[in-house]
Amino acid sequence: MKRIAIASLMLSIAVAAASSCSAATPAVLKTTELGRGPTIVFLHTLGGGRLQWMPVARKLIGSSRVVLVDLPGHGESTMPDPFSITACADAVAELLGKQNADSTILVGQGVGGMIAIKTLSTHPGTARGVLAIDAGLKLAQAVPDQMQQYFLQAIDTNYEAIMKPILTSGARDSVQRVAMWATASQVTHGDMKSYMTALLPADESKTFKDMKGAFEFIGTERVWEADKKWADLGKLLGYDESVPVDARRLTGAGALVAADQPDTLAMLVREFQSRALAKK
Repeated sequence: MKRIAIASLMLSIAVAAASSCSAATPAVLKTTELGRGPTIVFLHTLGGGRLQWMPVARKLIGSSRVVLVDLPGHGESTMPDPFSITACADAVAELLGKQNADSTILVGQGVGGMIAIKTLSTHPGTARGVLAIDAGLKLAQAVPDQMQQYFLQAIDTNYEAIMKPILTSGARDSVQRVAMWATASQVTHGDMKSYMTALLPADESKTFKDMKGAFEFIGTERVWEADKKWADLGKLLGYDESVPVDARRLTGAGALVAADQPDTLAMLVREFQSRALAKK
C-alpha cells in the first residue's frame, strides 16, 4: 500500500510539473514593417511604443526594411507568462527567426537595448549585431533586497507618483513629458510591476560578455553627461572594461531620441548597419 501511495504521489508531482511547464505562455509581439532591403529591428524603452521610432524609420525605409516592435506588455504585444527578461528575448528571437539573420541588426533603447543584448547572447546567430541606445546592463547603484520589496509595494499604492517621474525622465520639455506619460500609462500596473521586479536585481554584464556580433553604444544627454568619460559611464552601466566598446555621445537628444535627432540617428544606424553586415 505504501508503494502504491508513493507511486501515486510521484505521478501527481510529475503531472503537476508537466502542467506547470505547459502553462508557460510566450509573448506575441506586434510589429509595423516598412520598406525593403536589409532589416533593422527597433526595440523601444520601458513605457514606450513602436511608433515612437517613426521619425527615424522614415529616413531609413528607402534603403532598408524597418521592423518596429512593441515590447511585451506594451501597445498591442502580449506578456509572456511567467515574465522574465529571458522570456522577452525569446519572443524577439522568434520574430528574428522570420528575418534573414545575415542582413539583420537590432536597435534597442533602454530596456529594449538590454533585451536586444540578451536576445543575441541566448540566441546567437539570429542577427548581426546590436546598436544600444542608453542601455544599461544593471542599475548604476545596487538596491538591497529589502528596498526592492519596499519599492514594489509602494508602486501598488502610489503608482503614478512613483512611476511617472521615472518613465518621463529625459523628456526635453513639458510637451514630450505629457506624450511620454500618455504612452507609458497604457501599460497596465501589473505588467509594469513585472518589469520592475525583473529589472531591479538584473545584471546582464555576463550576458554582454557572451554576446557574439557587432556592438555599439550611443549615449544621449539623458545618461551621458558632457564631462563624463565612457570608461566611467560604461562601468556604471555594467559594461566590463575587459570588453572594448565603441561608444558615441549624441548631443541634443533625450528620451525621445528618434524625434529629437532623426537625421543624426538615422546616419548612425546606417553606419552601424554597414559595419555589422561587413563583419565576418
